Amino acid sequence: MKVLIAAGGTGGHIYPGLAIAEKIKSENPGAEIIFIGSMVGMEKNIIPQFGYPIEYIRVRGFERKASLETLAAIKGIFDGLSDAKKIIKKHQPDLVIGTGGFTAGPLLLIASRRKIKTMIHEQNAYPGKTNLMLGKRVDRIAISFKEAEKYFPQERTFLAGNPVRSEYHQIDRGELRKNLNLSDSQKMILIMGGSQGAGSINQSALSLIASYKNRDDRVIYHLTGKDQYESIKQEVENLGRSPSGHVIIDAYSNEVHRLLGAADLVISRSGAMSVAEIQAVGVPSILVPYPMAAGNHQEFNARVISDPGGGVLIKDKELTGALLIQTVESLLEDEEKRLKMSQIVKKQSIINAGDRIYDEINKLMEN
Repeated sequence: MKVLIAAGGTGGHIYPGLAIAEKIKSENPGAEIIFIGSMVGMEKNIIPQFGYPIEYIRVRGFERKASLETLAAIKGIFDGLSDAKKIIKKHQPDLVIGTGGFTAGPLLLIASRRKIKTMIHEQNAYPGKTNLMLGKRVDRIAISFKEAEKYFPQERTFLAGNPVRSEYHQIDRGELRKNLNLSDSQKMILIMGGSQGAGSINQSALSLIASYKNRDDRVIYHLTGKDQYESIKQEVENLGRSPSGHVIIDAYSNEVHRLLGAADLVISRSGAMSVAEIQAVGVPSILVPYPMAAGNHQEFNARVISDPGGGVLIKDKELTGALLIQTVESLLEDEEKRLKMSQIVKKQSIINAGDRIYDEINKLMEN
């Protein structure tokens, strides 16, 4: 079986694609999997690290306001369709899967026209525009939240959950903390704003870091996002907390499972994959939804965890350094509450999302 997976843009689209690829290879070692991406997303750096070949389609995103960039993006649609046709002709795939990103549209559109089996995976409760369009054409639609089913044809839609890589389900907390040189008395806080970073979280985190200046029992791992890495690192140094064993600043990590597994608390945006990874590991969280997300879907994602008591939701406009310090400390000082939060969030995880998707792939290929 030859499979093309269109997964690009941000980690939220790329890592589900990798998880699906991992599942296919585990069940069918002879399957040939090729990723399709663009040169403007993170996939060109991430996919090769996992050993999969990747080819590229020329595409661009749209600006909110009309501009020369909009014209370039329109041209990119035609370039993308042309490249998609060439890739489909070259590989003659048995199945094409789209997990999001600019490349999914042209590739899935051409594949559906050629009567090649197709599937999309929608990570959020409110679908993106590309998947809304593709939902009318593809053979199977995997959704992660039940609330998304009303946007797609019922007979082709199934609840899968968000597939995370197997590492997230094989956490050895003691070993991970040992590898990070964390003692039993130290509480580790992981701060992450997604692959692009989150300005409000990053700025509020500076106050938290400053408040822990003289506390060796607090360890912070801060993933800033690549665009804000240098500026946040410099500001931390200005606070007198040069990155050290107690404050670790990095732009991004391809091994977030190791950090989540060792953490006592995570501060994060609530993108669908971040939520799925937090659920899989079962770590207590403070979630700050991105306010500009389409359909406000990040707040809904956050409420899936916070409403039953598995985490704390702080709206972006309400986030301050003082509130973050207060919230973090109240949780770190209450071990019983964190344990209850962990139990709640762990129960929410759909641990067999990969199995559900692979079962549908099998049904699709048998038809």
